[in-house]
Parts: sequence; structure tokens; C-alpha cells
Amino acid sequence: MRNVRYLRPQKEWNEIIAIYLYLAGMGAGSFVIGTLIDWLGAKINPSFLPSLNLLGYTLNLSRVPILWGPIMVAIGAPFLILDLGIKWRFLYACLNPRTSWVTRGFIILSIFIILGLALLAKSALPFEWLHRESTLWRIPEVVAFMFALGTVIYTGILLKATKSIPLWDTYLLPLLFLVSALSTGSMAIILSTLGTGFFPRGAQALKVLMYAVQILVVIEGIVLYLYLHGRRMVSEQGKDSVYLLIHGEKKFIFWGVDILLGLVLPFVLVSIAFFSRGGVLLIFCSGLALLFGGFFLRLGVLHAGIKEQIPMHRFMEIQYNAMAERANTSRGLKSGETREIQ
Repeated sequence: MRNVRYLRPQKEWNEIIAIYLYLAGMGAGSFVIGTLIDWLGAKINPSFLPSLNLLGYTLNLSRVPILWGPIMVAIGAPFLILDLGIKWRFLYACLNPRTSWVTRGFIILSIFIILGLALLAKSALPFEWLHRESTLWRIPEVVAFMFALGTVIYTGILLKATKSIPLWDTYLLPLLFLVSALSTGSMAIILSTLGTGFFPRGAQALKVLMYAVQILVVIEGIVLYLYLHGRRMVSEQGKDSVYLLIHGEKKFIFWGVDILLGLVLPFVLVSIAFFSRGGVLLIFCSGLALLFGGFFLRLGVLHAGIKEQIPMHRFMEIQYNAMAERANTSRGLKSGETREIQ
């Protein structure tokens, strides 16, 4: 059993950052999936949506359930600002794109939110000229799609940029957050349309989404294993972080929420839903479990981050251990000499 006395995770990045990472990832992930559904021309049934009149115009809300991702990202972005706290810290972070990933992320998120909300408004406004099919209209969609992917990947790169914490310093972390964002984003679309008739009964788009969730959950489990295995091998602090998640004080959250609720249960329930009459209820339960697990995955990665010791700290610890060993040896020798005299 490992000595847990020195397992001291970082305290600077807490629940507020976890909320930001979760909302940004899920929102951007749902936009990526929703845009793909839109491009594939999935058959939808918008009749359940109430008509909304604005200044005498009837808004078209048929695409809202698959394009609402930027709204979640816009809600999540202020949590990063709240974590930075002091105004001058936020302004300083946003004015250094060459050195600060906070600045780069702020730019990526801003472009995505603006373009995403503009496309959402375009789909809702009733003007015919906004809905004409042309290459020109595809350009902002493609750009928004790319920045949505950038937003998802950035949530992992933001942590990877912290070189002093070995648990975060790997490209497998952005990949893990990418897969998790796509799975939670897919499930968010399913839940937002579940039981409404938005996708016609037996619609291929809904089946594809459910299959996608299953595949992404399996991939997420594989990436999570590779991620933790790699971090366990990289350094002593990385091994301590993994121990803290798997065997330490975070083990109940990791095994109970991240693994059971976030991976195993959604896969099993969605699989059963294909062959059960109570499919809607099973999908609803699996969706809540998956979304719940997605948040605690990010929270666990944050809470388990242990900072790498600075060289002087390591040197002092080595010196202390050497002195303690010499003292123990000296006491042993004196004890032996005393027995010989007796």
C-alpha cells in the first residue's frame, strides 16, 4: 500500500473550472453532432415545437434542438472568467495570445459562439433569402464546425498546458475530452428531443445517434485506460495521481460515477433499449447517467492533479532521507556495541 501522506492535489483549479470544461465540451460537441445531422439531411418532424411570433414574423424553430450548442458554451464561458477572479488577471490573460492558452481559448470560444449563434438565428428567421442553398452559406457553417471542434479540443489543451502537473501533460487528455464531449453532446441532442416526435418513429438519424453514443462510450473507456496507464508510468507524481483516482480518496467517484454511471450503465441501457418496449425510459436514464459521468470525469481529473516537485524540494527530500538513514544506522551500531559490552 502506498504512503498517501504526500498525495497533495492542486487546489487552484476547482469545481468552477470543471463546470466550464463540461459545458463548453458538451455544447461544442452537440453542435458538431447536430451540424453533421443537418448536413446529412436527417428527416425531422418540427410539429411539436410551438410557433413563436416576433414582430409579426413566425420563427422557424425546426433546427433549434440540433444547433443549440453555442448557447451552452456561452453559459459556460463566464465560469472561466469567475475563476480568474480579479479583473486585471482576466485582462492580462486575454491579451497574451503568444504565451497564454487562456487567450487562445478565449479567441476560439468567441468566434465559435458568435458564428454558432448567427447560424442558429439564420435557421430560425423566416426570411427566404437566408435559407437559399449555396456555397456561400456553407462557408460560415464549415468555419463554425471547425471552431466547435477547436473548442472541444481546447478544453483538454488548457489543462495540458500546465506542465507542472504530470497527470495533465499529455495529448491523450484532449483526446479523452474530445470523445467525452461528442458522447455527451450526442446524448444531449437525444434527450432534448426524446419523446417529442422531433425524429419520426424509427428514424435513421435517432438510431445513428444511439449507435454513436455506444461506440463513443467504448472508445472513451479505451482512451481513459491508455491515459491513466501512460500517466502512471511517466513520473512519481503521475503515479500518485492515478493512485488517488483508482485506490485513494477519489476511488468511489471514479469507479462509481465515472466508470459505472458514465460508461457501463449508458452502454448497457442503450443496448437494452433497442429490444425493449420501455426504450424511452431506458434512454432517458442512460442519458442522465452519461451526462452526470461526463461532468465528474472532468472534476476527477482536476482534483487528482498533483504538482511535480521542484528540483530543490526533491534535493531537500533526498537529503532528509539520507540523514534519517544515517541516524538509524548510527543508532543500530550503538545498540550493537552496547550488547557486545554487556
